Amino acid sequence: MTNDTFIDVMMRTAATAGEARGIRFYSSPSDSEFRSYAALDRQARADAAALIARGHRAGEVVILAFDPGLAFIRALYATFYAGMIAAPVPVAAMRQPGAALRRLEAIIADSRSALVLTDGTALAAMGLEPGDTPAGAAVTQVSALGLPGALTGDADAAGWAPPPVTARSLALLQYTSGSTGTPKGVMVSHGNLVANEAAITSAVGITSASRTMGWLPHYHDMGLVGQLLQPIFVGADSVLTSPSQFLRRPLLWLRLISEYRSTHTVGPDFAYGLCTRLVTDAQLAELDLSALEGVITGAEPVRGTTLAAFSERFAAAGFDGRAFVPAYGMAETTLLVTASVRSEPVAPIRVDAAGVEAGELHDPSEDGKVAELVSCGPPADGHEIVIVDPTSGLRAVEGAIGEILVRGPSVAQGYWDRPDETERTFGASIVGDPVANRYLRTGDLGSLVDGELVITGRIKDLIIIRGRNLYPQDLETTAEELLQSGCLSAAFEGLSSQPAVGLVAEVDSARVPLEELERLAEAVRRSVVDEYTLPELGVVFIRKGTLPRTTSGKVQRALTRSLLADERLATVLSLGFDRTAA
Repeated sequence: MTNDTFIDVMMRTAATAGEARGIRFYSSPSDSEFRSYAALDRQARADAAALIARGHRAGEVVILAFDPGLAFIRALYATFYAGMIAAPVPVAAMRQPGAALRRLEAIIADSRSALVLTDGTALAAMGLEPGDTPAGAAVTQVSALGLPGALTGDADAAGWAPPPVTARSLALLQYTSGSTGTPKGVMVSHGNLVANEAAITSAVGITSASRTMGWLPHYHDMGLVGQLLQPIFVGADSVLTSPSQFLRRPLLWLRLISEYRSTHTVGPDFAYGLCTRLVTDAQLAELDLSALEGVITGAEPVRGTTLAAFSERFAAAGFDGRAFVPAYGMAETTLLVTASVRSEPVAPIRVDAAGVEAGELHDPSEDGKVAELVSCGPPADGHEIVIVDPTSGLRAVEGAIGEILVRGPSVAQGYWDRPDETERTFGASIVGDPVANRYLRTGDLGSLVDGELVITGRIKDLIIIRGRNLYPQDLETTAEELLQSGCLSAAFEGLSSQPAVGLVAEVDSARVPLEELERLAEAVRRSVVDEYTLPELGVVFIRKGTLPRTTSGKVQRALTRSLLADERLATVLSLGFDRTAA
């Protein structure tokens, strides 16, 4: 059996893992369901045959609108086995009434999909009924395709025939979360998907004997490709729960890792910090994290302080800091671009802070301020990274910070129905290079240090003050350390006729008196101004849970700035901003 497509992969895993291994999903801390890879394969054959019998064809886009769970996994299998293109969309992550339906309708219109697969829970959340046609697409509950639940025999699967799919055929439309712009459908082929899963396998060392655990959203590249599809790729046992379960009980993540002796997991930086802050000594005593071999951290800036604090706190539970794997990737590269696997715990790279602001990395001076950066490792096998000057397009000199370009088999096919934007983003070339290779422009800034990638920030988020390049995440970290409440914050260039830099932070105004908030705002202003030598800083506190974020949890800085200008933030306190001058 070949592994040219992810259908081949799923069939191979069903044949080799059979009923012995599969996916277990926890809908609550005590309730779980299991599906073996063989059962998922049988169900997928029957469901795919039902889709084709209803007149659908390979190459059509199917919207998958589900809360996390086995129903989504079943629908994804069915879509692949029918040779159709899966477009997962968020449901529960949409916090505003009607937001899930509006996003669904926008994606239907963009993708020209004629079919939405969903279930009763998601239908209710979106205010839909079976048979509705939002934006012209038919809504079908996945249980209506064939038999509900897992099949026990092969009779209903006998009518399935492998679809006319090749490595070049599209497998996914991965809609970006829109942290810096309008969401776009990234076209991921079966070849891209297989190449990236192979790169993850090689970088992290996962095998069929591994055991994975995760809670990330299935509609996000890290949750879909790195958490759900990776164990399917190697045939490993997988335990999953939902983002909402994690946010209600962050330590459920670690408890399930402990219970199932999980070897691999994945999460963003904030999740490791949250567990470090919340775990009690009594809870720590009940955990066993000694089986963990690969703990991937990515999707947002990786902070060395977070990794060190987690490693120190959970050492008593058997956690080995060498298990941390800082990684870098994005939907436009399917997922993984680099990963840092080490024989020693992650040690931040110490560089001169003034040099970073000037656009270069070099050793700190004896009396200068130090910046600490975390390496995200070398490029994955078969992939190339080049750093270029964002303005000239020339290769950057060694040690210079520039835009990160990527080339390799994981780079996606472009943006759905956006040829001009595809050419601008996926068709970059290096000025002056004799070979006209095409590269992906990531929009991220960084540098290569001894062949390993160091990320410094996003081009669009860069704050330029008096010729210095300031990275918003640095300012936000300083503010969040002072507030010490697990808050989120957003820093950005100031508004017209306003302070040079603005910072908006969430606070729990119901619990903190106004006098204390005023003291905290002044402390944040003074600390950030002093640490980064700013001419001035405007600070705004808003109600907890109202800072604009993408469906994957990333702060939307540009949108925050725009809402501040329009006086549409849930402001609790403003220091340094003349709201009438915006």
